[in-house]
Amino acid sequence: MTDKPQQQQTLSVRISEALRQRLERARQLLASKTGETVSTSEIAKQLLESAREDRLEVVDLLSEPTKALLEIRRKGEAGHLLSKAEWIVLAYFVQQGLEAFSSERPSPISGESLAGVLDAFLAGYELRKGGANRRDEYYLGNLPEDCQPPSKGRDPDKEKATPDVVRKTVAEARRRTAEPTSRYLFAGRNLYVLLDEESFSGADTLNRALRPYWPALWRLAARGHYYLKQEPIRPKPKIPEDVFKPPIPPVSEGGFTLSFTRGEGNDFAMLLSFPGPRTPQYPLSRYPVIAEFRTMLAALDPDSPMDHWKGQFFFAYRTEEGKEAEFSFRARDNGITFTFSAKDWNAIRGLFRRAWENPDLRLAWDGLILEYGEL
Repeated sequence: MTDKPQQQQTLSVRISEALRQRLERARQLLASKTGETVSTSEIAKQLLESAREDRLEVVDLLSEPTKALLEIRRKGEAGHLLSKAEWIVLAYFVQQGLEAFSSERPSPISGESLAGVLDAFLAGYELRKGGANRRDEYYLGNLPEDCQPPSKGRDPDKEKATPDVVRKTVAEARRRTAEPTSRYLFAGRNLYVLLDEESFSGADTLNRALRPYWPALWRLAARGHYYLKQEPIRPKPKIPEDVFKPPIPPVSEGGFTLSFTRGEGNDFAMLLSFPGPRTPQYPLSRYPVIAEFRTMLAALDPDSPMDHWKGQFFFAYRTEEGKEAEFSFRARDNGITFTFSAKDWNAIRGLFRRAWENPDLRLAWDGLILEYGEL
């Protein structure tokens, strides 16, 4: 007589609003790994089955993400140990930072930061317990296909995903980090899933492996936080700071002048003054706006074939007027357009480069990068 298969029982419970929000955060975390939606009841089932304390800690940390990241930054910069849950939270925001890339947000990730994510993944990958598992195929799927070993690319059925194939693919992807960021859009998922799903011998070992990549990981985590929350990771000032901050001197080139006004913390605003009497003065404020304006200037190079820029805040383009090139930009929120000759456009580009040579401005800018991330 054969045993009848056991039927799954359904348990119906009433939960508090706080627990519902906790399950919702866990649901969002799982969806970020696969890009697929999952029900709240399925999340509750998984949490009950796994009963993992670090996963519950991650969910709790994300109830106040800015506060959690401020504490993670404090510990990271002081060289203190981060718990596994804190590394998972950091990796979650790194993933969000890498995936915050689109035609409306084309600001590129630096090759240095991208390499840091791949190196951190490989460092953690070498520490995981056990050999090959089902996640190796997942890791490969998040990397550019043409970075996989040739035999893998020709016939996927002949060679399974193995740790050696994963290592070689990551190494090749690392070698090509100067290529467009969109090729690595999902590379951040690997680090997040690795830390969340794999087993490691201890927090101390994990910290030693990941510590060298802290600067790159933090820049991308802060970027991910900004795109999700639209606010910087910034502690509240305890004392008035304006008294201690020296003024930033104006910079001029080709008749254009860039002047600065200090704000709270590392913030500052800029005023771009055009040459001649009674000419326009164009204000620029807030780190995200200034960062995109700088990226736009660098991208629209008169010596390159690129003929337009479309970002979150600005639209710019090049036109040909006879044999001369002209460059125009406008803010997307008001439509006001300015047009420049190639000579004047280059003067503005040079003006911004010179401004960022000032040590006080550079110091403030580096502080803003830590608060907003690599935008």
